[in-house]
Amino acid sequence: MATVQTVLGPVDPSRLGVTLSHEHVLVGMGEDTRHYPWMFDWEATRANAVRELREAKAGGVDTVIDLTTPDLGRDVAFVRDVAQASGMQIVVATGIWRDVPRSFWARDIDRIADIFVREIEVGIGETGIRAGVIKVANDVGGVTPEGERVLRGAARACKRTGCPISTHQWAPEEVGRRQVEVFREEGAPMDRICIGHSADTTDVAYLEALLREGVYLSMDRYPGAEGRPDWRQRNATVKALIDRGWAHRLMLGHDYAPTPVAAGAHRGEPATGPTRYLFVTTTALPALRADGVGQEIVDTMMRDVPRRFLTGAA
Repeated sequence: MATVQTVLGPVDPSRLGVTLSHEHVLVGMGEDTRHYPWMFDWEATRANAVRELREAKAGGVDTVIDLTTPDLGRDVAFVRDVAQASGMQIVVATGIWRDVPRSFWARDIDRIADIFVREIEVGIGETGIRAGVIKVANDVGGVTPEGERVLRGAARACKRTGCPISTHQWAPEEVGRRQVEVFREEGAPMDRICIGHSADTTDVAYLEALLREGVYLSMDRYPGAEGRPDWRQRNATVKALIDRGWAHRLMLGHDYAPTPVAAGAHRGEPATGPTRYLFVTTTALPALRADGVGQEIVDTMMRDVPRRFLTGAA
């Protein structure tokens, strides 16, 4: 079986354990963290990241799939540091989120694929850290022309390397349908693709239509947000899909996106209570078990499916 690339190097898939499907270690919108570093307290930011990941590790999470891209302020050297300090296994991403750089708007699609392939096979920048997943994103309003170029580049990189694709979609508008169409047009293998943020809808028929295409679904963004399904509604959707026989294609996560601590911010008392990385395991999964979901199904979603997604293994 192929190894899985993490920020600290390749690991045997048997070591992945409980895996969160869609998370972030640190998000810096607009690349402020790169261009205006004096605006942030990096000691406090690092301490918070290490604390939360240690808590998640102690709480039973073994691996986090970090889907932070350059337009989300990706800093894999920071992630490597906190992974070493926390003991958390972290898979990092190549790809592009919603803020497609202008240089991509007219770049040849094969050259876009080349960028992703380089970060998968050689490393990100000069760090030597290799991406283990490709992230793409399309939101409200659907797939823009610029976003479609990224989708096609990701599909071609996936075909060349076998590296899986994880998407951001706006499920209430069924944006995942168009994502799947583009991937099919490019000949990407459907079993290397996960359509993310799928728990933002309670439309089981739509989600089943995606699953019948052969993709995985990331049922994430727990515990929910105002104007979107809350965690109980997300659980109900997951349970409905389980009851229809789809547990082998479902993964769970939070899309937790910590941001850097502002310089001069009042730190106050240390945070108490479980980190957001533990909501699924401490709240959502116990509730699913109480609704009759057995431990074998839980292990399928939290262990087996992420392993198959990341490796392509049966």
